[in-house]
Amino acid sequence: MIKLTYIQYGKYFVCKIENINELSVQTLQQLEDFASSRSGSLDYEKESFTIPKRIELHHLQELFHLKGMEVFISEGEPRKQKISHTATINFGKFKGQKWTDLEDDYLLWLTKNLNSDDRQVAIAELEARKNTKVPAKKRQESIMFGKHKGELWDELPTPYLQWVAANLKGEAQDIASDVLQRRK
Repeated sequence: MIKLTYIQYGKYFVCKIENINELSVQTLQQLEDFASSRSGSLDYEKESFTIPKRIELHHLQELFHLKGMEVFISEGEPRKQKISHTATINFGKFKGQKWTDLEDDYLLWLTKNLNSDDRQVAIAELEARKNTKVPAKKRQESIMFGKHKGELWDELPTPYLQWVAANLKGEAQDIASDVLQRRK
């Protein structure tokens, strides 16, 4: 029996193959053919297959049943991507820019038009912005005091930001706290 964990994303789904090491070569070939016949692919390193379609779990079970494949499928939650404050986008017109520097409108567009891990990164960045009280543009400004005067808030060393957050008040404290929160 094949044991799968099914996760539906916006325009695709992933099935993690929980017992891949127990499966025969013939069964793995059947899974690979199953994914391929639906414009998907099996990734042996990630021990999963991805198919670029929306599908209900019971329909997927029925498809396996029709193929004569015995499966047990549990449902998983989409993982939330955690992104580094220095991570850059590696495609499109903003290639090379930090995800944190992208405009909300573009991130929203990405969430609706991508079906890859980058979509999850865009979602994670938008979620992180919901939990902040400091606009992204503030973090891109230069600090106007101290030994790091003239440097961007986003690029300040963590220990210095921790000191500012603990010892100062007002906007400086808010920005430092926000930058630190985003680095977690």
